[in-house]
Amino acid sequence: MDLPVQQSWFSVTRLRPDLFRITEPRCHRMVRANCFLLLGSERDLLIDTGMGIAPLRPILVDLSSKPLVVFTTHTHIDHVGGHPEFSDLEILVHPLEADELRKPGTKGLRFPKRAPEQIEALRRSGIELTEFMAEAVPYADYDVDGYGRDPVEPARLVDEGDVVDLGDRRLEVLHLPGHSPGSIGLWEPQTGSLFTGDALYDGVIVDTGPGASISAYLPTMERLKRLPVQEVYGGHNDSMSRSRMIAVIERYMASRSGRGR
Repeated sequence: MDLPVQQSWFSVTRLRPDLFRITEPRCHRMVRANCFLLLGSERDLLIDTGMGIAPLRPILVDLSSKPLVVFTTHTHIDHVGGHPEFSDLEILVHPLEADELRKPGTKGLRFPKRAPEQIEALRRSGIELTEFMAEAVPYADYDVDGYGRDPVEPARLVDEGDVVDLGDRRLEVLHLPGHSPGSIGLWEPQTGSLFTGDALYDGVIVDTGPGASISAYLPTMERLKRLPVQEVYGGHNDSMSRSRMIAVIERYMASRSGRGR
């Protein structure tokens, strides 16, 4: 099957003077993740790298002029597909997911096979899987079967309470298990900014994938609900206010209470 060509692969939105959101609009909504570029006085921080279907690094040339650190919220392909092109930089990941980075990633641009119950759970959430993880490719003759991620060796393992220092700002690492065992986020109390990866976003929370755990997710949600956030920057969809965050959390907890596993 031939996919159409979309040469302008990334969409860049400046959310604040110090923050950019980078997305891949032609990826399937299931894997259309957010990457964030947060600017600091001494270092800039790239939070996740997307699918890696097209090179991300050239996009950053006009956005970032300082040394770059790469923060990994978790190791699902839509968040680490671009990691290999940053393998010369400092890449941060949680210890529980470091080995996933060290192994080759998903091979081929087709969605991997899922158990029928997982497909049905996604369908109930309003997510219908298609054959390919993207509805276009960045150039003609793109090898959809050759797509994949090379192994990446992380430079630094980070866990609960560690700090990512950008010079004029310090962000605290939060361990947020549930979506995956080593899901981590970043909390900046000075601005009330919370970067959550797929632990939390404005949409139906997916907790049926490999490594997901409802019993781990429920305490994570309770914890996030107590944080005095101003804005939540999730791994998918638009950012959200604290009131919207609480509504999303309460909806999830109501749907999962008594079903921990």
